[in-house]
Amino acid sequence: MIKIFVFDLGNVILPFDHRKIPEKLLAWSSKKELFSPQEMFTYLFDVEHGIINSYEEGYINSKEFFNIICKRYSLEMDFKDFKEIWTHIFKEDIEVNKIILNLKQLGYPLFILSNTNELHFTYIKENYPIVHVFDEWILSYEVHAKKPKKRIFEEIFNRADVNGHEVFYVDDTESYVLKAKEIFGFYGVVFKGADELKMHIKKVLDRGNKK
Repeated sequence: MIKIFVFDLGNVILPFDHRKIPEKLLAWSSKKELFSPQEMFTYLFDVEHGIINSYEEGYINSKEFFNIICKRYSLEMDFKDFKEIWTHIFKEDIEVNKIILNLKQLGYPLFILSNTNELHFTYIKENYPIVHVFDEWILSYEVHAKKPKKRIFEEIFNRADVNGHEVFYVDDTESYVLKAKEIFGFYGVVFKGADELKMHIKKVLDRGNKK
């Protein structure tokens, strides 16, 4: 029986598109001819080596992150302009919001489990009320670990008295879902849209009600 629902944030609760960030930042560069948006995208967001990893695990703060990027790319901009470009990448999925609110009404504990950073999550808290419906936020930059590291998943058990097979976990990244299922025995779902998510939830709730 499922006792808790754990949601990824980006591209599950909030669709986002960060592909335009490098192009917008390089517009502020005094040496823009030396760089390409693709090179900057890789430097920032590469899964293994991107500087985003240190930032999203809380080993550098927002101002340090900003200063590193400015120095590397000769960006002549202030922190306010950077925040504007860095944070304005999200939108709401109204159908997913409805699913979350329905689960809340049914009385299930709801957790967010997200690889994210201080600037993004501060912006999200201020602009997307749906995150305040959740009982707990497990954020990579606060626990100093990103998915798929065990440490971030283990935080669920520090905050909820549940076993692995009682956790319903949804994420848009298949490798994270497979890792959670393999190590902890979660009921894992790869997010492919609100309609399919509703079917998975109905399935587990119906099964639980029959026991």
